[in-house]
Amino acid sequence: MLNQTVTQAGQGTGPKPSLLMTRFTFWSRSAAVVLLLLGPNGCSGTQTQASGADAARGPYSPEAAVLFDDVFAPAVFGFDPEGRHPEKDPKLRERTRRAEFVLVARVETVSRVGGVAHRGAYEVTLAPVGAPLVGKAPPDALTLRVPVTSPSYAWLDGAGTKWVGSSVVVFGRHYEGEAGPALHFRCEPDTSEVRNAVEHDAGLRLLR
Repeated sequence: MLNQTVTQAGQGTGPKPSLLMTRFTFWSRSAAVVLLLLGPNGCSGTQTQASGADAARGPYSPEAAVLFDDVFAPAVFGFDPEGRHPEKDPKLRERTRRAEFVLVARVETVSRVGGVAHRGAYEVTLAPVGAPLVGKAPPDALTLRVPVTSPSYAWLDGAGTKWVGSSVVVFGRHYEGEAGPALHFRCEPDTSEVRNAVEHDAGLRLLR
C-alpha cells in the first residue's frame, strides 16, 4: 500500500518566502499606492503644471492686451484722472500675478524714430534699478516703443527729454508675435503705494 501524504493549504514543500522578500513586496505595494495618489507630478517638484507667468508663451490676445497694453499710465506723468488706488486695482493685481517681471527702472533716454518732423514713434530706454519686485530682471536695459497711435504718445510729447531721470514701475511679459517673442508692458508710477500693492499681490503667485 502506497504512503500518501496529505499537505494542508499553506504548508507546501516548496521554499518559503524569505523575510526580505516579504518586506520588499510590502514596500513595493506601498510605493505604488503613493504614486497612484500623487499622480505623475508627485515625482518631482519641477514637473508641476505651469500656469500664469510660468505658462508657455501664448498669443497676444485681447485679454492679454488689457493687462499688458504697452502704455505708460497717466499717473507716471503726474496726472491720474481716475484716482485709482493701487491696492484696490484688480488689473494691477492680475498683472502682478501674470508678469514675468515687475521692476523699478530709471528713464535713460527718450528719442524719436524718424525724427520730430515725421512724428515717428518714441523709443524709451529704461535701466533696471535694484532687485526686481517680482520675477527675474532682463539682462539688458529695456527699450520700449510707443507709436503715434498709443495713448501715451501725447504725454511723452509733452514730457520730452525733461522726463529723463524719472523712475517707473515696469510690468513685463513676452507673448508670441509674428517675428517671435515680443515684450509687452505696462508702466505705473514709482510710488510707495504701487510698490506695496505689488509686494502684497506677489503672494498670489504662490497660490496659483
